[in-house]
Amino acid sequence: MSDMTDISDMSDRPDPAQPDAAAQTGNGQDRTGAIDFGDLDDFVGFQLHRARNVAASVLHKLIAPEFVPGHFPILYLIAQNPDRTQSAIAKAVGLDRSSLVPILNRFEKNGWVQRIPSQGDKRAHALRLTKAGERKLQELREKVLQQEDRISDALGDDGQKVMLDYLRRIQDEYDPDR
Repeated sequence: MSDMTDISDMSDRPDPAQPDAAAQTGNGQDRTGAIDFGDLDDFVGFQLHRARNVAASVLHKLIAPEFVPGHFPILYLIAQNPDRTQSAIAKAVGLDRSSLVPILNRFEKNGWVQRIPSQGDKRAHALRLTKAGERKLQELREKVLQQEDRISDALGDDGQKVMLDYLRRIQDEYDPDR
């Protein structure tokens, strides 16, 4: 046992109970200061990613625990487009069909969505909201509109119009068939 390291003497490690020590990593680097983003802070894609994450986090607090923010547009599009296929809804929200299936399974289990054999293709399923799905959508829509109001307040009316225009331009550039 004499060749085992004695871990009782860890005097070279910072004491987590000490404020200065708790702000350091194992190699003594400060982890409380601002992160240096360099020119990453000027990357549009990075800012879109961060803004999406912040918005999703805020929305999640409003609609959790039973609903995931990214699922609202799916429910909404099914309501707006009854009897459209799973593939059409998946394309509209930017998902592949296989990613949409587990979401739809959950919606169906909760009684929000009904799958109906498609008239044009018996292998495909058309989607439609149930009465319970319509009530859930209305409940979620009210919460989503709270977040939209907050975003609108931050951007102002003109800023919101410009932002939407720019976001649509980006989407059109990468997905002209959307």
